[in-house]
Amino acid sequence: MRNIITIASREWRSSFYTPLAYVLISGFLLLSGFFFFSFLQQFNVVLARTQMIRDSSPSLNEWIVIPFYNTLQIVLIFLIPLLTMRSIAEERKAGTFELLATSPLTSGEIVLGKFLGVAVVITVMLLLSLSFPLVLVVFADPEVAPILIGFLGLLLFALALAAIGVAVSACARSQTVAGVLSLVILLVYYIIDAPAERFSEFSRQFLYYLAPARHAEALTKGLLTASDLVYFLSVIALGLFIANRILDAESWR
Repeated sequence: MRNIITIASREWRSSFYTPLAYVLISGFLLLSGFFFFSFLQQFNVVLARTQMIRDSSPSLNEWIVIPFYNTLQIVLIFLIPLLTMRSIAEERKAGTFELLATSPLTSGEIVLGKFLGVAVVITVMLLLSLSFPLVLVVFADPEVAPILIGFLGLLLFALALAAIGVAVSACARSQTVAGVLSLVILLVYYIIDAPAERFSEFSRQFLYYLAPARHAEALTKGLLTASDLVYFLSVIALGLFIANRILDAESWR
């Protein structure tokens, strides 16, 4: 466990030693603020229109929080590859991967440490963006539980993407290749259920289950179910397992 923490600490510290983490976090917060206040403005327009209707009031969660979280999912698809592309591919470029591979560290410790280092940066980034929905709690009266459950869904969604990105970085020898390949894979993964209507009932339901947005959607609505949690944890475990097997195979070679 100590080895994993050491690698994770080295990973997230290296992100903040360079401008990368600051640029990504700043850009993410800038986009988050833009979309949040856009949805807030849209809500105010709808609220003004419904004031004349008795017993009719739009929901803050429905008009602001849910669209906000759904939009951040798309933003994360483009930002996370920039974080994960350097996790293992950079070690190869710098010539330090051989030192890691021949050290007493196991492949599993390397992969898990790299993933946790990226996860720390992602968690910090998302926690800062949580300040926008919390503004509603201070100045309005939204449902707090769906906001927190939705944030959990967004965090799990981001960590699942990060695990896939680490697996891609493990098989690439260039940061650029790892970043582009991760982006393509994550985009395909996000829209994997797009052609579902053209298939049979079994295939359609299978594609629906694979689609991360459908599981995250339930969480953003405040529905905390074991199946959605198991899904994201399974994707994270699968991504790390693939990365581990890739490093094991390379060590044997």
